Amino acid sequence: MSAGVETEGRDWRLLARAAGVGFAGAVLLFYALVAFGTSPRDASELVFPLAALPFSLGLLGWSAVLLSGEAIETFSAELGVSESWTVESGRQGTALLVVFGLGGMVGAAVAGAPYGV
Repeated sequence: MSAGVETEGRDWRLLARAAGVGFAGAVLLFYALVAFGTSPRDASELVFPLAALPFSLGLLGWSAVLLSGEAIETFSAELGVSESWTVESGRQGTALLVVFGLGGMVGAAVAGAPYGV
């Protein structure tokens, strides 16, 4: 078993990059929609839920990994499906989804703020 986040420490730069990509993606999508004729309110009503989707999936996935991650890891190794999946990698993947979605939600709010939406 490889060393996980517990022994190596968290990669805060990776999480910051994921948040930045989510933020930038939401802002770009918002202004692209506005540039192509969508009202700022409609653009905000589309971009924010799109950013909330990976956030919510990440939260659900994180709780699943937290509750049954070791069982999934053992079961997948016994079946030979994925021997590289670990509880630590599952937590990191779901954390990336959460942070990406969070960055996107903040980006949608910041992009819509000048328009009052």
